[in-house]
Amino acid sequence: MGKYFLCILFSLICTHVFCENKPSISFTEPTILIPSPSLPANIQCLRSNNNVDIVRFNDTYYVAWRSARVHFPDAKAVIYIISSTDFIHWKFEHSFKTGSDLREPRFLVLKNKLFFYCFEGAKVMYSFNPKHIWISTVENGKWTDQIAPGLDGYVPWRLKMKNDRPLFSAYWGKNLYGGHQAQLRFFTSEDGINWKPISEKPQIDVTGSEEGEFEFDEQGNMWCLVRLEGEGAMLCYADKDSLDTWKMYHTKKKYDSSCMFRHGKDIYLIARRNKDGNAAKAPNWLPEGIKRGINLTRYSFTPKTTALYKLNAEAKDFEWLMDLPGCGDTAFPAVVPIDEDNYYVLNYTNDLSNPDITWFSGQFQNTYIYYLKLSFEKISEPFSD
Repeated sequence: MGKYFLCILFSLICTHVFCENKPSISFTEPTILIPSPSLPANIQCLRSNNNVDIVRFNDTYYVAWRSARVHFPDAKAVIYIISSTDFIHWKFEHSFKTGSDLREPRFLVLKNKLFFYCFEGAKVMYSFNPKHIWISTVENGKWTDQIAPGLDGYVPWRLKMKNDRPLFSAYWGKNLYGGHQAQLRFFTSEDGINWKPISEKPQIDVTGSEEGEFEFDEQGNMWCLVRLEGEGAMLCYADKDSLDTWKMYHTKKKYDSSCMFRHGKDIYLIARRNKDGNAAKAPNWLPEGIKRGINLTRYSFTPKTTALYKLNAEAKDFEWLMDLPGCGDTAFPAVVPIDEDNYYVLNYTNDLSNPDITWFSGQFQNTYIYYLKLSFEKISEPFSD
């Protein structure tokens, strides 16, 4: 009996001393927000609702998204901004329309002031052609708009704060589908209006490099994920003391429309997942242009979903954890913390009842924006070597 008791006691000690807290991750059923009866009456959603962002500012959630007739550039595109304190009752804040396509809505809080960014593109669906980056700010309860000086031709991707300093990831978008030699740069600013590059040279100029998503680890070092159109992706690392100098690691996986966030010591990613495996499968011996064309064509005609990944710093890649709701034309996620262990995730998708729809087909069909709650619950697991 005494030996049995000692065994139990030893087991309990091992459980508490030789274990670490690891998160168990779960998410709620998705709730369609856009379009829905929850929206203010003066918002008129079109068929394609996508490109969403969210921020929490002064205890209020602000959501922005693009509404257009199709996924592709549309002269009738409009960007709406709404707000809520409880995620139930929504208030109209601002709408933005220029007679050209509008995309990539992004929020930034700088010096206790809310900024909003997006870019104006082409008027016709067969042309990307970014023109201007627009900036909106709230002054005495009213939104004001102006063109960002010096950023014509760039596409905004992500804005985050680092040591009270804003960092703005943007890529050169002219001639995007015609032998696009990208310049993905980081910019910084004192006032949120005037931006200057952090270095003379771009951070990455690999062909097709776009969507520079980034996050910081516990030590302040930066990890950046760059989409390579037709070639997978590039995971990049920069030391906290030299954010302009990157180490780059190529992967054949393609993480479209990526959104990175840190929970505790871990960095997570939500992005589009190709159900047919790696995006880059064309033989390497083919000429670059033909190889990229084959990869893009195959990628367009395969089903997609949205997925949650976790950074594996040693392997220099992301590990798949689970799929999130999404099919067809899906994945432009936005994440905002609710509290220490819970997050709201917004994302867009085609009708979830048709999970095998291809990406190309989905771009001509209705898309909706949902939200769900993503939760990290700490559990004790034994240490492993």
